[in-house]
Amino acid sequence: SEHKNADGRSYYYNAVKMESTWDKPQVLVEWEAKIAALQQPQQTVASPEDSGEGSIVPLQETPEEVPMETNEKEVEEEVKKEEPEEKTEEQKNVDKSRPVSSTPVSGTPWCVVWTGDGRVFFYNPSQRASLWEKPEELIGRADVDKMIQGPPDSNKGAGKEEEEPPAKKSKMEPEEPEEKKDGGKGTIDVGKEAAIEAEVQAARQRAVVPLEIRMKQFRDMLAEKEVSAFSTWEKELHKIVFDQRYLLLTSKERKQVFEQYVKERAEEERREKHRKLREKKDSFRQLLEEAKLHGKSSFSEFASKYGKDERFKGIEKMRERESIFSDYCSDLRRKEKEEKSTQKEKLKSDFIQLLKETSDIDRHSRWSEIKRKIDSDSRYKAVDSSSRREDWFKDYVRKLEDKRDKDKDKDKDKERDREKDRDKDRERDEDSDDERKEREKQEKQERIEASIRKRTEEVERSLSSSLRERDKEREQHKKDEAVQLFNALLVDLVRNSEASWRDTRKQLRKDHRWELAELLDREEKEKIFEEHIESLFKRNKEMFHKLLDETNISLVAGWKEVKKVIKEDPRYSKFSSSDRKREKEFSDYMHEKYVQAKADFRELLKETKLITYKSKKLIEESDSHLKDIEKILENDKRYLVLDCAPEERAKILLAYVEDLHRRGVPPPPTASEPSRRSTK
Repeated sequence: SEHKNADGRSYYYNAVKMESTWDKPQVLVEWEAKIAALQQPQQTVASPEDSGEGSIVPLQETPEEVPMETNEKEVEEEVKKEEPEEKTEEQKNVDKSRPVSSTPVSGTPWCVVWTGDGRVFFYNPSQRASLWEKPEELIGRADVDKMIQGPPDSNKGAGKEEEEPPAKKSKMEPEEPEEKKDGGKGTIDVGKEAAIEAEVQAARQRAVVPLEIRMKQFRDMLAEKEVSAFSTWEKELHKIVFDQRYLLLTSKERKQVFEQYVKERAEEERREKHRKLREKKDSFRQLLEEAKLHGKSSFSEFASKYGKDERFKGIEKMRERESIFSDYCSDLRRKEKEEKSTQKEKLKSDFIQLLKETSDIDRHSRWSEIKRKIDSDSRYKAVDSSSRREDWFKDYVRKLEDKRDKDKDKDKDKERDREKDRDKDRERDEDSDDERKEREKQEKQERIEASIRKRTEEVERSLSSSLRERDKEREQHKKDEAVQLFNALLVDLVRNSEASWRDTRKQLRKDHRWELAELLDREEKEKIFEEHIESLFKRNKEMFHKLLDETNISLVAGWKEVKKVIKEDPRYSKFSSSDRKREKEFSDYMHEKYVQAKADFRELLKETKLITYKSKKLIEESDSHLKDIEKILENDKRYLVLDCAPEERAKILLAYVEDLHRRGVPPPPTASEPSRRSTK
């Protein structure tokens, strides 16, 4: 509102912001210009030809927030006073030129706008610009051609000529360009009157409806218009700007609600994505359970058999499938190992029980004799390895010896107690000297006999131990011979480093040398087989590396180009049948070669006498010193091999120069270490 001070000078007061200013606000300036325009005779609308075809005219922005609470009634009364009661014929023609419909074009920020007089133009709300000619991105679109053939509903549009423009289009409706005297370009002005009226109605509604309800309706609108959770406000504006609920919030509130909405939607979509991924992984694990796998199963066999299953295809990346498969097989191997351990303990307990039931086993028993007595028992046959049976038997006999020693100790304790009792009895009784001497003689004889018995037992134990060691050495010799025979069998029959124990075992059983290695149990044979496979793989790996060395490839060479050169060599196919394994080994080889090249280059820098602690200062003063260093280094292969990585090479060189500069002047060769200097 306008006021005057004591000097008669005008100032302006904003009751909403509770601020005063000497300068007239822009809102009042625009309203005065609007009133003046209504009092002047209306000009005719310029044709598209006069306004310049294909020109982009920026639309005048309508203020989103007008302080309605204080000056709303004053503005309306002011407009009503200046507005004529009846429109002239010329004014009605201007009203007909106003927009009556706007249709957004899907996938673009453009809208097709029809006016009351049956004309059509194109409006971009993001750039706030209008075009009479069709924009480039709409050329050739059938849906746009259909939109511009005729207005959506001419009757409805004609009926709306007498009404005020809808609130949802108030901010987007451009006016027809006005004809200028000089015949220049026309401009399309925004229908401010309709926009202000829509804002007035929206402000009244905002004053009545609580903020929570308006925010909820605005969020419902965002959901109905399918606003993307990963888009921006500017890109999604064309979807919602024509909806009546768009004006329920102020500009600041709209963006706040929009940002909160897209944040929540993005979080929901991420959770949904994680849930679906978890379900796919669960389905894949269920497929693994149905496949009846074992610890030695390979992923290639599983993939070839179940590759068409939907649960297999549910995991998109092959690497992730293989990772889940490997984890599952690891669990299976762990369970199988636990089951084997449990079964082994049960076999051992049953075998020990069998030995306990055999009555004639003592600490002097021999395995060769006892074996014939119990070899028909099922508990004996259940143990596959003969060496394991013998070891368990020896452990059992050793425990018998320990038990016997404990029993002897107990007997000695009892004897000692009895001796004490006898001493007490002797103290109570008054024995004669003859009886005492006889008793001492008897005790001495008992001690001699006990000593003889003890010595005899020690001799027997020593003999038993030596015999046991001899038998053990003989058994070990037989076992070593069996290992050599089995290794020879593997060398003759197994030459593929990718062979599996499960498949190869069937082939090995057909050879007569398999029976010669019967002293080895299944686990020992499998271990020897794995060691043989490992040696084959190492030999093939060395040959593959030698092939790559002979190719003279650069440090940045790719697998595809190298593969074309070496694929005809037999060492290429002999390394592995899997191209993925060959590529992985190639990557490891290139990485090691690159690391070694950098280490060799650092060693070359140490050997270069031109590089000293003064080099950094000389390089900073002039580039000639650096060029001299590079000229010397170019004569060495260790420098040239890094031509493929000049930046890394320069980085290593500068780092070495910096390190020398930081260390400073090196000590003379004759200088002793500080710790060795004498403190005289």
